[in-house]
Amino acid sequence: MHLRKIITFIMLIAASVLYGCGGTEEGITSIVIWEQKDPEEQVLLERHLGEFREMHPEVEVSTVHFETDKLHSQFQTAALAGGGPDLVYGPGDKVGPYSVMDLIIPLEEEYPQGYFDSFREGSVPSLGGHIYAVPDQVGNHLMLIYNRELVEKAPEDTGEWISMAKELTVDPDGNGIPDRYGVVFNFMEPFWLVPFLGGYGGWVVDEDMNPTLDTEPMLSALRLLSDMRNKYRILPRESNYEVSDAMFKQGHAAFIINGPWSLKAYMDAGLDIAVIPIPKIAQTGSYPTPTLSSKGYSISVNVPGKKLEMVKELASYLTSARVQREITSELLILPSRKEIYEDEELFENEILRGSMRAAQKGRPMPLIPEMRAIWDAIRPFYQSVMGGRMEPAEAAGKMQERADQKIEEMKG
Repeated sequence: MHLRKIITFIMLIAASVLYGCGGTEEGITSIVIWEQKDPEEQVLLERHLGEFREMHPEVEVSTVHFETDKLHSQFQTAALAGGGPDLVYGPGDKVGPYSVMDLIIPLEEEYPQGYFDSFREGSVPSLGGHIYAVPDQVGNHLMLIYNRELVEKAPEDTGEWISMAKELTVDPDGNGIPDRYGVVFNFMEPFWLVPFLGGYGGWVVDEDMNPTLDTEPMLSALRLLSDMRNKYRILPRESNYEVSDAMFKQGHAAFIINGPWSLKAYMDAGLDIAVIPIPKIAQTGSYPTPTLSSKGYSISVNVPGKKLEMVKELASYLTSARVQREITSELLILPSRKEIYEDEELFENEILRGSMRAAQKGRPMPLIPEMRAIWDAIRPFYQSVMGGRMEPAEAAGKMQERADQKIEEMKG
């Protein structure tokens, strides 16, 4: 056997042993969940799991936390080897690769007829006529969040936003390293680029789900974000997620582009925040279009039949209206259950309403497996543009070439 194949085989076996699905021994059913929740979400998850354990003392539930990309790769490796968790939690766009690789099971026949009708339209991840996750939230969208102590009013468009950000960038020593920046966001990841692509009239794929990256809208989006860093200097030289998040929490930035998962932490940090859609593009009059997706629980194909019913019951409980109402109330995350939106008192919250307005500007995330190749194709060239090492036209062409190549490799 070829050495590389031997090594791969050993890795798969190791993953299966280390991360195997929970079993059923001596009357105890062990269920394992892999998740990529933020700290505030993890606290609520543990509370709800505690409630489920009280209702089902014969069930043991454990969780393993991963960062999103790490979860994706680890789950693929472990599930292919026959192991991994019973439930995997994450964004809806992950069902594309998981389902194509037969790592998760279709759910439309596992739950009673009409069960999924109680969820909001577009919130249930489906592909090829099959449902692959039970969602506990919708949105997962980007929006503009600002510190009310620094910003008096919301900007109307990108022109006003940039002008305000220039005034709010403070460099008292004149050394090119401001004490406070006008804007921060994670410009290392294309997830933060795509909304602006939509604002200029473009998108990542066409109607046939082919990548559309070498376009004039992509050039315009790249120019705008590059100018914010390299021309107007309202963005830090380096700004990954952790850096931008910390700077905003500490009052070293007036605006941040982030998602609903971050809101509770900003309030806990003592910030007086406001939430609005990312301002419309001055040149087009159109709003940026953040990607929209739900998050939820998928069931591994490796769950044995004798405990599948309990795994399904756990997924139902963690996505129930009662649990979702607590998630919405405490974390200000939009729920997937229709009935919660009838709670007028809950939706009197100004921040929650701002998040809803931002979500209304978004577009559904394509659930196709090829999105992984598209993200990977955009990332390095986007980073090169932001770093001033590549012109937008060259970057857009290379993005398209790399995406086409990676998708061809996937199909081959």
